[in-house]
Amino acid sequence: MKNIVFIILTLFFFQSVYAQSISITGQWNYTIPTTDITEAGKDFSGTYTSSVNQVFLDINHPHIWKISVKINNIDWDDNLRVYVRRTGNGWGSGRISGTQNYKQTNNKGSTLINGNNLRYDVPLQYQIRNVSVTIPAHNYIAEIVYTLSAN
Repeated sequence: MKNIVFIILTLFFFQSVYAQSISITGQWNYTIPTTDITEAGKDFSGTYTSSVNQVFLDINHPHIWKISVKINNIDWDDNLRVYVRRTGNGWGSGRISGTQNYKQTNNKGSTLINGNNLRYDVPLQYQIRNVSVTIPAHNYIAEIVYTLSAN
């Protein structure tokens, strides 16, 4: 039986005139277990979730900032959806805000979180939705891009 493997790579960019930095630690490689197919004609569960601290985000910016997220589909099926959420606040001298609900990634980008100053080890979690037996078995690869900018 062929497997479906998802590889989520993380990248980061920054833009502004202030001294700042952002870094991401971690990635998610996931293989759908063959045990998810219990008998012919039954579908996959459809949704797969990473650990709550799959990736850690560090932000260093002397003022108010925002982190945007977008997806680059390298080798991806258009029916699959990737969601990301912040599962904690990390630590540091700055503040962090923004929902802890899942946010769907898209190729245009949208704001994930806001804050100011320093925040370290902000945990992020991924979720892949719309997995189906109609999607061919394949190694699918997508990049999740985080961008730090002055707010």
